Amino acid sequence: MPHLDLQASESASTLACDVCIIGTGPAGCTLARELSGTALRVLLLESGGFDRQERADALNEIESVGRSRVLNQWQVRNRIVGGSSHTWTGRCAPFDEIDFEHRDWLPHTGWPFGLDHLTPFLDRSREYLGLGVGTGFSDDRFWKLAGQTQPAKRPDPDYLRPFFWQLSRDEVSRRDFMRFGRHLLRQLGANVTLVTHATVLRIHTDDAGLRVSSLEVIDPQGRRHTVRSSTVVVCAGGIENARLLLASDQRIPGGLGNANDLVGRFLMDHPRDTVGVFPRVSRPLRKHFLSYRVKSATGENRYLRGFRLSPELQKAEHLVNCSAFVREIIAPDDPWNAFTRLLNDRSTARRDALTITSHPRLFARGLYNYFLARKGTPHKLTQLELVCMCEQTPDPNSRIRLSNQTDRWGKRISQIDWRTHEVEARTIRRMATLVAAHFSSIGEVAPRLEEWIGKGEPFPPNTFPDVAHPMGTTRMADNARNGVVDRHGEVHGIQGLYISGSSTFPTGGHCNPTQMIVALSIRLADTLKQRLLDVLPAEIEGATGTTG
Repeated sequence: MPHLDLQASESASTLACDVCIIGTGPAGCTLARELSGTALRVLLLESGGFDRQERADALNEIESVGRSRVLNQWQVRNRIVGGSSHTWTGRCAPFDEIDFEHRDWLPHTGWPFGLDHLTPFLDRSREYLGLGVGTGFSDDRFWKLAGQTQPAKRPDPDYLRPFFWQLSRDEVSRRDFMRFGRHLLRQLGANVTLVTHATVLRIHTDDAGLRVSSLEVIDPQGRRHTVRSSTVVVCAGGIENARLLLASDQRIPGGLGNANDLVGRFLMDHPRDTVGVFPRVSRPLRKHFLSYRVKSATGENRYLRGFRLSPELQKAEHLVNCSAFVREIIAPDDPWNAFTRLLNDRSTARRDALTITSHPRLFARGLYNYFLARKGTPHKLTQLELVCMCEQTPDPNSRIRLSNQTDRWGKRISQIDWRTHEVEARTIRRMATLVAAHFSSIGEVAPRLEEWIGKGEPFPPNTFPDVAHPMGTTRMADNARNGVVDRHGEVHGIQGLYISGSSTFPTGGHCNPTQMIVALSIRLADTLKQRLLDVLPAEIEGATGTTG
C-alpha cells in the first residue's frame, strides 16, 4: 500500500481520488480494508503519524461547559494511525434488540432498522476485532459456546438477564487488544493510499451545497493541500465528526448537514462508575463473575460475565438500558502481573521472580485455570467492586458547539455541553439494588452499596464521568427533520458526504460501541461498492490521479 507523509512533502499539493476517508480509527481502517482491492482509488487521511506527537494531541483540546468530562483527551481520543484503538479496553458486544426500538417513555429513540439487519455485519466484524465469534455470545448462548454447564443459580429473568463481553485480541500480539494501526500498511492494497500528518480543516461542496467536492487539508508545517473527491467519509470520532461539519460553514451557514440545527446535538456517553464494594474478596464470586477463556477456530478469547436489565423491567419502570459487572482491583504484588512483566521486560526480573515465588498457591491455581479449566487467571486482589454502566436518554440540549477558542490553525475547538439525567441515576440505583439482592439470594457475599443509592439521590458530584464513548452527534434517521445522516450514513441533502462511527448512533445502548462501529463501517463499505463501482469508469475515472 502506498504511504504519503505530508510532513515530509516539499510543497503543497492537490490529490484526487474516488473515495476519501477521514480518520484511521476502527471506523476508517475497517472501511479502507473493505474497499481495498477494488477498482476505487481511495485516500485514507490521518491527522497524526505512527507515533504520538504533542502537537497532534493539542488539536483535540476541548472546552467543557456541562457535566465534568475527562480533559486529558489522549484518554478519550487519539490523533495517531489507529485512532482511539490505542487507548480502548478491548470490550466488544452487540447492542440489544431493545436498543433499536422506539420507546415511548424515551423521546428521540429508535433506529431506522433492527438488530437482525445488523447481524451479518456484526458477524463480519469478527476478523477486524480479533474475536472468536461475532454474535451469539452475549446471552445464555455463551454457555454452549464455552462448552460449560449453565449455573443453576440464575437471576430472575423478569429483572436481570446475563450478559457477556468478549475481549478483542490483536492478530499478532496476542496478549494485546486489537490496535488498528499496528498492521495497517500490510493490510491494504495498492488502490489505497495512507496520507499521514493530514489534518482536515474544512469539507467543501459545490456552489449549490448539494454535493461534496473537496477537502482543505493542512500539514504540520502549515502548508495547505487540496483533496478532490466526489465521495468523502468522515470517520473522525463522535466529537470531531460534528466539529468538522460545523466548521465547514463557508457556503452553508451553520455548517454542513445542519439545516435543522441537529449537528452536534444528542451527545451521549456511558455513565459508568463503582456503585458498591464487596466486603471481602470471595473466591466463588471471582470464579463465576470474572473472566472465561474460550477456544475458537482462530485461537482463544476472553469473555467477561455480568448482567443487564431485562427489557420487560425497562418498559414497566421506564428505565434506560443498563449493565453491571464485577471489577478487580489488583494488588501491586500480584504474581500474574509480575509473570507478564517477566516475559516482556527483564528490568525488574529479580523483583518479579520474588513476587511469583512468594505466592506459589495462587500462581499454581492460575496455571490450572489457564491450561485446564479455560478460565481467566486469578490475581491477587485488594478489592472487588460492583460497577454499573448505562445508556443515556437522547437529549438535544446535550451537545457540541464551536467554541470561541481556537487551535493552532485558527479553527474553533469543540465546546462540549454534556448532560446526564434523572432517569439514568434512577436506572443505576435500580440495577445496583437488584444485583446486590441477587448475590444475597444465591448465598454469595453482597456488595455494600454507595450511600446515595439507598437515599434515592442523583449522581454525586465528581462521579460517573464520560468513558470515551461519545455518540449521537450526527444521528441517523430516515428524514432530515430527525437526523443528520440517512440509514446508509449519507448526510441528508449532500450527495457523496458520508459519516461512519458512533456519532451516527440514535441511541447508545449499555455496552461499549466499538463492535457496532466496525459493523456499521462494513455495511457502509458494501453500500459504497454498490453505488460507486456500478458507475466506473465513466463518472469517476476522470477524478482519479495525483498532481503535485
